[in-house]
Amino acid sequence: MNELLLGLRLLFGSGRGNRARFALMTLGGSIGVCCLAVVLTIPGILAAQDGRVAARQPVPPGQSATGVSGLPLWLERTDPYGSTPLVRIFLARGTEAVAPPPGLKDMPDRGEVFVSPRLHELLRTEPGLAQRLPGREKGLIGPRGLARPEELVAYVGMSRGELSGGLPVTRFGKREAPIPTVDPSTLDILRFTMVGIVLLPLAVFLSVCARLSAAERARRLAALRLLGMSAKEVQRVNAAETVAAAGVGALIGLGEYWILNQLFSRVGLPGFTWYPGDGTLGWGRCRSSGGGSTRS
Repeated sequence: MNELLLGLRLLFGSGRGNRARFALMTLGGSIGVCCLAVVLTIPGILAAQDGRVAARQPVPPGQSATGVSGLPLWLERTDPYGSTPLVRIFLARGTEAVAPPPGLKDMPDRGEVFVSPRLHELLRTEPGLAQRLPGREKGLIGPRGLARPEELVAYVGMSRGELSGGLPVTRFGKREAPIPTVDPSTLDILRFTMVGIVLLPLAVFLSVCARLSAAERARRLAALRLLGMSAKEVQRVNAAETVAAAGVGALIGLGEYWILNQLFSRVGLPGFTWYPGDGTLGWGRCRSSGGGSTRS
């Protein structure tokens, strides 16, 4: 510990050149940690979205099930709305009680419609869109029932006679989404691109920073040897700069990622949005934002 403290004192007291090199190494380390956090959280964001889609999928009764006639009926229709799909889920109540889909407090009655927040905004600016949603708006779908904030989803209540071709439902929640948000092979390409475009040039940048003022640093370490320090102690003094730059850079990088996650999750990227909690670093990031259960 004494050698590390000595190394820090020598670093900050040995001129502006060394301090500038330390600042550059810290900056490079923070960018690297931020990019690494992005690469690590992309699968978590996609898994959280797929998990919520899977959680609202209906589970039909088994072949040997009885009392099917009293189960709620479910029918899904997906239509294009510009470049965004509009998902309409028609539900008809049954005599048997079934928990509502995630994001809803109760099943919609006939003539009631629950819509996503984004669809609610569109209905205000484009009243003609309401022709696709027969009924009056009853409420909003919660985040647990939506893959992403910009998703266009509506639950429309119908009578059993109007939904005679619907699928009987025992409960909601499957293990996997019908269609994954991003194909695994595409995700691998994205990771490789991030590493090639960002991390490799960053490694070159850090190596160049480490070579700056190399002659002056070598003279300083040689002077420590003349003062009687052993080779291992001199190595620990020399490592103080790297350890400090890595530690400070890691903290700054995590802060940078937190700010970027909060900003871009609200602003969104072209064709892609997510909840801030989906991008949280940690073991539970795949279940963040109230992600639904993925029961079989």
